[in-house]
Amino acid sequence: MRTSLLTAMLLAILTVGSLSAQEEARPSNVRKGFWLGFGLGAGVNLSEGLDGDKLWGGNGYLRMGGTPKSNLLLGGEAIGWTVDDDNNNTLSRGNVHFVAMWYPNVKSGFYLKGGIGGASIAQSHHSGNTNTSTTKGGFGSGLGLGYELQIGRNLYLVPSADFLLQLFSSENDPVLGHIPGSNTMLLFNLGLTWH
Repeated sequence: MRTSLLTAMLLAILTVGSLSAQEEARPSNVRKGFWLGFGLGAGVNLSEGLDGDKLWGGNGYLRMGGTPKSNLLLGGEAIGWTVDDDNNNTLSRGNVHFVAMWYPNVKSGFYLKGGIGGASIAQSHHSGNTNTSTTKGGFGSGLGLGYELQIGRNLYLVPSADFLLQLFSSENDPVLGHIPGSNTMLLFNLGLTWH
C-alpha cells in the first residue's frame, strides 16, 4: 500500500515537472490562427431564488475562434450547467458569449476571460412517456480564468473556473415558477484546447 502511494506521488511529481518544463520552453508565438477548446466539470447554481436552493450539477463548454495577437484569443463560447432534481425535472442553465481570452504574460499559460451575450434557463419534466419543457431567454455575461498545461505540440490541458451572470425579466412562469431578475453560477472545468 505504502509502495503504491509513493509510486503514485513520484509519478505525479514527475508529470508536473515535465509539464512545467514544457511550459517554460513555450515559444512566444505559439498562439496563432484558429483555436478550439472544450471541457467538462461540475458547478453550482449560486442563486437560491430560481431553484430554491444552491444546486450542484454537471457542466461543459465549447469555444472556438481566432488569434489576432499571440496574447489575445477572440471567439465564441457556449457554456452550460444541468442537473436532475428530485421531482423528475431536468434543470438547464447556459450562456452563449462573444469571448475574449487575455494572457498577461505571452509565455505563460495563465489567462483571464470575459464574455458577453445571451442566457437561457430551461426546465424539462419527465412523467411516464410525456415530456414537457419551458425555456426563458435573457442577457448573459461571464468572467473566468484558467491555465494551459502543454501536453502535445498544439494541445493543452486546461483547468479553469467560470463565473456566469444571467439577467431576466422578473416574472412568474407556470412551469419554471418565480423567475427572479438574475441568476449566477460558479463552474469548474477540465478541458482541452488546440491552437
